[in-house]
Amino acid sequence: MDERTKELIAVGASVAAHCQPCLRHHIDQAAALGIGRDEIAEAVAIGKMVQRGGLAAMRKFADTLLDQMPDSQKSDSKAVSEKKPELKIYEPAMCCSTGVCGPNVDPRLVAFAGVLKRAAAQGVSVKRFNLGQEPQAFVENTQVKAHLAQEGPENLPFVYINGERVFSGRYPEAAELFAALELPPGEAGPVSAPQGAVLMASIPDAGGN
Repeated sequence: MDERTKELIAVGASVAAHCQPCLRHHIDQAAALGIGRDEIAEAVAIGKMVQRGGLAAMRKFADTLLDQMPDSQKSDSKAVSEKKPELKIYEPAMCCSTGVCGPNVDPRLVAFAGVLKRAAAQGVSVKRFNLGQEPQAFVENTQVKAHLAQEGPENLPFVYINGERVFSGRYPEAAELFAALELPPGEAGPVSAPQGAVLMASIPDAGGN
């Protein structure tokens, strides 16, 4: 196997493993070998598919185990499995709680606010914290505090579902977020936003997904 192929595999594996330092290293190595952006982006996309497949398989496996529990123990487990997910977003410092204010509004934030509104309408608990207005929330959550110390504020936002970080360094697209929340895909259609709004860039800003 040649070095180019090895590095492209390593890029995809870094995404699937949620290893951001690994992803940065292997993208740099791939670029040094003369591998173009399009090939690297394809490797990242494959890594994301593997990541989503593994997550879906584990959730299905967990549900199967719950279903196999004795009837005497099922009532509490069923209540937990049917509980709507909790979504928490820890964001960089912004002028207001959503960033959708002032004369120069980021269209990505407008689109993301619409996605969160639809998620909340389906019963998802949605909480947002920004570093400028609610720094204490970043300190009180030990997981967030550790991620922030390791990666720095430049890698915000961090997106957690039920305490598990599923995206970082960017706002997820509607389809990605709804898939992670296990909500119907039909609910993740296009979000209205100002003309020229773009939900997300097409290339790997993050390995954490």
